[in-house]
Amino acid sequence: MIGRLFKPRDAALLMMVVGIDLALGLAPARLTEVLIIQDELPQMKVLADFLREQGDAAVTIVEQTALPKDLSGYRAVIVFVHRNLAEATEKAIIDYTQEGGKLICLHHSISRVKAANKFYFDFLGIRLDQGPMDAGGYAYKASSWSLVNLHPRHYITSFQVDWGEPVLYTPSDYPSAEGAYPSITLKSDSEVFINHKFTDGREKTVLCGLVYHDQGTNRTYMQDRGAWIKRQGRGTIVYFMPGHAASDYQDNGIARMILNAVKWTADPADSR
Repeated sequence: MIGRLFKPRDAALLMMVVGIDLALGLAPARLTEVLIIQDELPQMKVLADFLREQGDAAVTIVEQTALPKDLSGYRAVIVFVHRNLAEATEKAIIDYTQEGGKLICLHHSISRVKAANKFYFDFLGIRLDQGPMDAGGYAYKASSWSLVNLHPRHYITSFQVDWGEPVLYTPSDYPSAEGAYPSITLKSDSEVFINHKFTDGREKTVLCGLVYHDQGTNRTYMQDRGAWIKRQGRGTIVYFMPGHAASDYQDNGIARMILNAVKWTADPADSR
């Protein structure tokens, strides 16, 4: 209630909540500041509302031309840039991450146009090859597809995340056996990327895979590229492939994983 006096027991309760969050390695209650750098606002409004309402986060949304001079005060910086990644933005987010920040890259923050940037793909450990999709060339498809949980014990994929029915999936880390994994099926206005290629060996921790059935070729793609974590300098990169459409962020499971990534604190020894 507005104007209610703040009583000693309120302070004690707040300290208890903060203490619990710190013990879990999460951001203290009401102290999570998030910056979203974007060039498509409708989707980010949906996500920002979720982070504010469910995560009690203080969210600032900017375009690249209004990038703050100092990013160090943000618990997480989220990048949702579809078109060109400005050189100043590229440098700022790389410096922020290497100095200990948490960079969360969404969907088309990995796209062919970013290959023109001098440092960005090496920083991510990603390559997008030319050529036909069935021969390993990078492609994007507007379609329904499934995100598959390959790391069910990780905080990002497990805490209050609503997963759907299991699907049969064979991890692309050959040789692997087929298994049943929880999944989230995204709507037909979503978009999937095929043939993201890692250039950094086993440095990444893979969280999710993708399943996409191409109607034109009648071929099903299963690739361990749906979401991943990479340590970079003193900081961390977290990538999520979902996010093309507002409906992706309206899915509680997708939005919750992004919030979990904001709150999660990376362990330098291992990405639990």
